[in-house]
Amino acid sequence: MPYATNPIDGVRSYFEDWQGDGPPILVYNGLGDVIEDSRELPLVRALAEKNRLVLVDDRGHGRSDTPHDGASYALTTRVADVVAVLDRLDLPRAHVLGFSWGARLAFALGEYARQRVLSLILCGNQPYAWDSRWPFVPMLTEAFGRTQGGGMPGFIDVLERVLGGHLPASATRRLLAADPLALGAAWRSATTEGPISTDLGSWRVPCLIYLGEDDEMHAAAKRAASEIPTARFLSLRGHTHLSAPFEVDQVLPAVRALLSAAS
Repeated sequence: MPYATNPIDGVRSYFEDWQGDGPPILVYNGLGDVIEDSRELPLVRALAEKNRLVLVDDRGHGRSDTPHDGASYALTTRVADVVAVLDRLDLPRAHVLGFSWGARLAFALGEYARQRVLSLILCGNQPYAWDSRWPFVPMLTEAFGRTQGGGMPGFIDVLERVLGGHLPASATRRLLAADPLALGAAWRSATTEGPISTDLGSWRVPCLIYLGEDDEMHAAAKRAASEIPTARFLSLRGHTHLSAPFEVDQVLPAVRALLSAAS
């Protein structure tokens, strides 16, 4: 099986290399999501027609290693995971497509490993400290607290109660297979990590930052796009944090324009 090993701590990242003729794009999905979730995204399927895609299970997820201590999820360590994948594939640089949790990681690449990045496509996140007033922050903190006694079923119960409905069967199945201690450690690390950069104005990495108009992080992401000289911001009308990753018609032309210019 294809793995890349982080030289810092030996944690292995599982990946799938979809060989293609176009420039390589690394794909990282949201917290709790795995490669199987990435395969279902319309944007991923559309880009696979003309590009080489590398889908990765972030540490703590899927078939990658799942450390249980919060220190293992420091952003600089997770950035080294991405670099290890690039090195494993002998790729000097690549485009990076991140959704939600994966977009947070992609922002960190722009700060700590920009020499390995051709462009960043960032859906549904921002590079500043987490705001405790955003509704999903207390929701996830409560949900991961429930895993201590009830495992992932307790986590799912909180999400369904707050969101007001049952999760899709496929999402429930994949969450039940997740490692609650690993995901909880990742979330605790994130809530204390602070801002990714103190000088976004120094970035020269081509970026497309896009979010649903009703995403809690919309204003922060728009601010980031205004501070990064090479960033474009795209607001998706009628979309939330959960639905934006599934939008393709509004997003694909902007992504293709970015890939063409950056490559």
